[in-house]
Amino acid sequence: MAQKTTNSEPMLQEQPVAITQDQQLQHQQEPKPSTYSGPGVVQKSTWSNSIWDCFSPGQLCLKATFCPCFVYGKTQHRLNRDPHLMGYERFNNDCLLWAGAQWCGIGVLFTFLQRRQIREKYAIGGESDLSDIGLSWCCHCCSLIQQEKEVIRRTQGGENMEQGYQRPEPMVVA
Repeated sequence: MAQKTTNSEPMLQEQPVAITQDQQLQHQQEPKPSTYSGPGVVQKSTWSNSIWDCFSPGQLCLKATFCPCFVYGKTQHRLNRDPHLMGYERFNNDCLLWAGAQWCGIGVLFTFLQRRQIREKYAIGGESDLSDIGLSWCCHCCSLIQQEKEVIRRTQGGENMEQGYQRPEPMVVA
């Protein structure tokens, strides 16, 4: 049904569309990387934890200090496979690849690339690639911890509540 507007152009109303439960679950699980603050304006988000907030939780701090390949591998599994760690094994390919790269002196590259992937996936703004390389080189433990905590927060439902308006879920016709 068309309604008339003041400029004599017809305005069409959208009809409700039935969606399956799978589509609804997929829509709910999609990452919401950025915030909306008006027509055509998308803001970048920020890291939820400071790079220097690396001493808590203590267990993660110890793992990143003494077995950083485990932290790297776990974060990669959360990012690229399953955020709930289904099928995760401590000695996975990412862990072993990072350890081998570290042994060859290029492990910093893997940490940097993971950091960049997280930044792009969740639209985290702020720093440049140069500062990310510096953090990955000089503070790789703190960088790995920050990355792991960020992915956990973003994938486990700990989304930032300062996102502003979010489009309501589509209507489901029963």
